[in-house]
Amino acid sequence: MCGILFHYKKGFDWGDSNIEFEEPQVQEILNNQEYKSSSTSDLFNSLIPKILSRGPNYAKIYTQFDKVFCSSVLSLRSPFTKQPLESSNYIIQFNGELYNKEIDGNDTQFIQNLLENNSVVETIRKLDGEFALVVYDKLNNQLYFGRDPVGKRSLTYYLSNDELYISSVQPIGEIKENFIDCDNGSIFNYDFNSGSLNIIPSEVKYTINSNIDNDYQGLEDRLSRLNIVLTQSVTERIQTIQPLHSNSVNDTLFSILFSGGLDCTIIAGIAASISKPDTTIDLLNVGFDNPRTGLKANDAPDRKLAISSWISLSKQYPKINFNLIEINIPYEQYLETRPKVIELMFPKSTEMDLSIAIAFYFASKGKGTKLKFNNDISTYESSERTNNYQSRAKVLLSGLGADELYGGYHKFANKDNESLIEELTRQINNIHERNLQRDDKVISHNGVEVRYPFLSHNVIEFSTGSIEINYKISKFILRKLATKLGMSFVSEEPKRAIQFGAKSAKMTANGNKKGTDELK
Repeated sequence: MCGILFHYKKGFDWGDSNIEFEEPQVQEILNNQEYKSSSTSDLFNSLIPKILSRGPNYAKIYTQFDKVFCSSVLSLRSPFTKQPLESSNYIIQFNGELYNKEIDGNDTQFIQNLLENNSVVETIRKLDGEFALVVYDKLNNQLYFGRDPVGKRSLTYYLSNDELYISSVQPIGEIKENFIDCDNGSIFNYDFNSGSLNIIPSEVKYTINSNIDNDYQGLEDRLSRLNIVLTQSVTERIQTIQPLHSNSVNDTLFSILFSGGLDCTIIAGIAASISKPDTTIDLLNVGFDNPRTGLKANDAPDRKLAISSWISLSKQYPKINFNLIEINIPYEQYLETRPKVIELMFPKSTEMDLSIAIAFYFASKGKGTKLKFNNDISTYESSERTNNYQSRAKVLLSGLGADELYGGYHKFANKDNESLIEELTRQINNIHERNLQRDDKVISHNGVEVRYPFLSHNVIEFSTGSIEINYKISKFILRKLATKLGMSFVSEEPKRAIQFGAKSAKMTANGNKKGTDELK
């Protein structure tokens, strides 16, 4: 994960400089939440702490007269490649993770190699993964920027007559209204010579298989193939993680946003099945004290379900160290953090957006009480507890996308096939706007990276194009997969949105607010 910030001001000369910030200097800026420099604009300076929070290990500001590039780096392997990366023809800013089979080394270097034999647009179209990027073509004085076809990494921009900003996050204040989120898969091309912006639309649009398998004769084949593509996706998302400061298998390399429900438990089970013995996996579960209802975090439905699924996973995979991290949020902490999360998730601005975003914000911090089994894997009470535990995992796995692919939302249940096809098509093609941009801004602010196994191109392509529509009623196909994988304990669990499972919805005295209500 990295942070991207770019600024161009026509006719202005910021000088020619290259300023590097090693980790201690980055931390100092983050502690002060302030950066001052006369060599960059006030708006640029105000965004620096936000950009650095996404990549706390290293940052660089590269000034080239009327253009300023800033990249921050969250290092997931050592040695890491410093950004922005410059060659004789290009300057590259890259945020994300690529899964192209041809990669042998660093993602940014792979992009640079592709550019030697392909145009910028052709290069971006060849990338497989979750990413946002900026590429400056020095020879032709052209800038290209955009997000992956699904839109798993955030990127926003502001363009006026003589100025262009591109950023992973938006600023605060009224100016934020002028920033536009980049459409998923579109490639934005800015010509510095003419001052024109050309938007090249995405070539990827998923369509839903409308066939019906009334006799379910193809069920075993679909289950087998779904298991293959999903296992491949999980493997790709964890095999590239290397410990930066430790070579111990007991050092937690990845964690899972864990409600204990169907989607995340399948991800946890697959991850365990392909991991080495003694691998440690942190299961992050968040709950909120809710004074309106009088319930505590431990009373949340997701807490109870998470405990049950954690015990079952620990029994099924006894050679894997599953840590359940109970993240309990007092009401006062919720109130204190609420303004920050509202700021981070902009332009999302509804009660539902806040209740989802704030749950992910605290979960991704990874700080809580650790529950771990030693020898006796039997009950909650038999586990060993460690208070004030801080997960060291910098990569989080999320089950997002399963509801959109397999008809998990309650509103899908009573739709006829034609309406269900229409709704599923809209959901998966618009997931960037509905969820991903918001979630990336909030989660990445904590200096961690979230990856989505259900949203790999291969999983989406197979699930939309090859699985019949009647397999997608209330996630029928996914429930059958859980049973096939030995996780029948979770196969019949009902869908429960995180804001209701963690009890982060309707926190204030007025419990009559609707999720679609605008925040006040």
